[in-house]
Amino acid sequence: MQISARLFSIILLTGLLAGCAGDDLPAEVTQSGYPYFRMSPNPPPETYELGVPVSPNPMQEVWRPGYWNFDGAEFVWIPGHFLPRPDPTAVWMSDRWEERSYGWVFVPGHWL
Repeated sequence: MQISARLFSIILLTGLLAGCAGDDLPAEVTQSGYPYFRMSPNPPPETYELGVPVSPNPMQEVWRPGYWNFDGAEFVWIPGHFLPRPDPTAVWMSDRWEERSYGWVFVPGHWL
C-alpha cells in the first residue's frame, strides 16, 4: 500500500511530536540550526554507478559513491565524487537508506 508523501509527513510528524519515532533517527542540521530527517514512505530505486575512478592521491581523497536523495516528492540521483580525507587513515562510511517500521530513513555518510 502506497500513501501520499503529504499523508506520510503528517503521520511522521505526529509520531515525532509524540516521541514514538525513536531517537535513532539520523538528524541533519539545516542552516537555521534546526534538525531535519530525510525520509520516504517507499524504498529508493536501485543504486547505480558506472565505476569507481582511481584517485591519483588516495591518501588525500576518497570516492563518495552516488546515492538517492528524496526531496519530499521523488528520488533524485546524486552522482559520486571525491571527498578530501580529514586525515590519511580516515575511512568513509557511505550514505545509505535503511528500512524502519515507519518507512525508509536516509543515513548520511560520515567519517570513521
